Amino acid sequence: MVDLNSILMLAILLLPLVGGLLAYMAGNRGGGVTIATVFAAVLGIAVWSFLTIPAGTNLQADWIRLGEYSFAVGLWYDQLTGIMVMVVALIALLVAVFSMEYMKHDESRARYFGLLGLFAFSMYGIVLSSNLLLTFVFWELVGFSSYLLIGFWFDQVKPPLSSFKAFVMNKVGDAGFLLGIFVLYAYFKTLNIAELLVLAEAGLDIPDAMLFMAGLGLFLAAVGKSAQFPLQTWLPDAMTGPTPVSALIHAATMVAAGVYLLVRVFPLLSPDVLQLIGVIGGVTAFTGAFAAFAQNDIKKILAYSTVSQLGYMVMAIGAGFPVAAFFHLVTHAFFKAGLFLCAGSIIHYFHETNHDHDFDAQDIRNMGGLRAVLPITFVTFTICTLSLAGIPLFSGFLSKELVIGGILSSDLPSIVSIFALVSVFMTAAYMGRLYFRVFFGTQVKSRFVENIKMKLPLMVLTALSFWAVFTLNPFGSHNGVTDSLAQIIFNPEMAHYTWLPILSVVLAVSGILVAYLYVEKGMLVKPVSASKKIWGGLSANNFYLDYFHRKIVAGGAMKGASFLFFFDKKILDRLIDLLAKAEVVFAHFVGLIDKHVVDGLVKLLAWTARFAGGRTRKLQSGNVQMYFVWALFGLLIIVYFLT
Repeated sequence: MVDLNSILMLAILLLPLVGGLLAYMAGNRGGGVTIATVFAAVLGIAVWSFLTIPAGTNLQADWIRLGEYSFAVGLWYDQLTGIMVMVVALIALLVAVFSMEYMKHDESRARYFGLLGLFAFSMYGIVLSSNLLLTFVFWELVGFSSYLLIGFWFDQVKPPLSSFKAFVMNKVGDAGFLLGIFVLYAYFKTLNIAELLVLAEAGLDIPDAMLFMAGLGLFLAAVGKSAQFPLQTWLPDAMTGPTPVSALIHAATMVAAGVYLLVRVFPLLSPDVLQLIGVIGGVTAFTGAFAAFAQNDIKKILAYSTVSQLGYMVMAIGAGFPVAAFFHLVTHAFFKAGLFLCAGSIIHYFHETNHDHDFDAQDIRNMGGLRAVLPITFVTFTICTLSLAGIPLFSGFLSKELVIGGILSSDLPSIVSIFALVSVFMTAAYMGRLYFRVFFGTQVKSRFVENIKMKLPLMVLTALSFWAVFTLNPFGSHNGVTDSLAQIIFNPEMAHYTWLPILSVVLAVSGILVAYLYVEKGMLVKPVSASKKIWGGLSANNFYLDYFHRKIVAGGAMKGASFLFFFDKKILDRLIDLLAKAEVVFAHFVGLIDKHVVDGLVKLLAWTARFAGGRTRKLQSGNVQMYFVWALFGLLIIVYFLT
């Protein structure tokens, strides 16, 4: 019998899918209102579920049964699930409301709102799934719906290419996910996450090499979905989709799914895998922050920022502190969604006031002085930037301090800690450059009134970027949400460094100051220009990872395929032809031997027997006297040889 708790979980999962279908059917006029209403209902159910559903509630049914083996599908709810569902539901609702104004002139907005419903359904599936097999199914659906949203404007050149790139690069991670699933099922005969975690607590009865392979596969899945080094190049290119989509997919949900997966299966990750995770996260945090410096596209700067912050979360996993990773996931979801929606507000402003088709509404070099015409956007961007930079009184300070403290407390290589601290400075610097370039300056702008559908989501996300949402202590995350998370997620003791908050703030303020002196005061121009000659190419081209993927990996694969084709056609085929011809020649030779030697020998024996028979036949004359003579002759011969 299905109880109320099961109905609530099913409602969270299925309502977005139904809402997406209804929004598409409602057409351009009613699609936005429909999906926003459904998302509001889901948010209400999510909050009610968090307050009422007991942790560990499980809804399960058999899916496939093959002899003694069976696969079940089910939904699982605990506090971690509840928090993640509420985060996704809230941001999905805010994005839907924002999109009602942002997409009002798009003739395909009914399809857009329908795809939002499909994506939300897929994301809730990942969060609620009770086993890894069903998680993988929704994992693929998230990738597919993201592909459709990134390539939403398929009549343009870049969006289809970007969506295809994202889809293909995520397949690399998906292959790793399958590897992890195969290894775990081969040894434990279950993919139920709760059962696997119980086995992990009891001590996994699995060879170290196989445990490493399983953990590596699950981490590879996160590398693809959460845009980690070296697969992060798809995320900046995915900015070709509608900007509100970036706030939903590329800030709070899809890219966070990889981190959520690692938090969920953390006990299954071996120490060697955790070391690898920490190093990759550190490299990603550093390279993402470094690449953001030389970008001029406002959305690409935020995309590289997202890559870097995801690296922080992955570093925390590798350090052995999944609570810190998940806490930063939640805080980042709010302030980064706010930044992306601010970018959408700015782009929308230029689209409404500038009708020059050659004007690039995303190039920050075309911006300046926007604080006067977009005051709500300015305030939201300010608060969210300070939170991202890690300034006290904002949520980003709390979560980033927890992440860096965990990294310093771990046995990860020292270079990882260096990456984490240097990235604090770089984050503040590139965000300061963006902030001062966009909102300050003296460029004359047209008068504009911000729409309430855009202002309301920005104000909500601004409020959620303050410390008080998560804890009453503005300088530490203890006695707040992290203590609740520590009860359900593995959370070892963390060393407390009294100097860390001070150093973190000094690095962040220094980064903002450098950006201010460079952008506003025109200072540091010469050293920055000189450094661009050396480092500018690396930053602008993201360490040439695209070149590496395109020329080395893809190009190498193509050259390898060409070589194999040449080897097949010119060498292997010719060798086979030669062997075939040699076989024919040999067959002819065998035929000649058979005909002239074997058959000749047989014929010779027959002729000899016939000849001998002909000669001996003459001895049979019928004369008795001759028979006696021959018998006597034979007897004499025998006697001769015997004596």
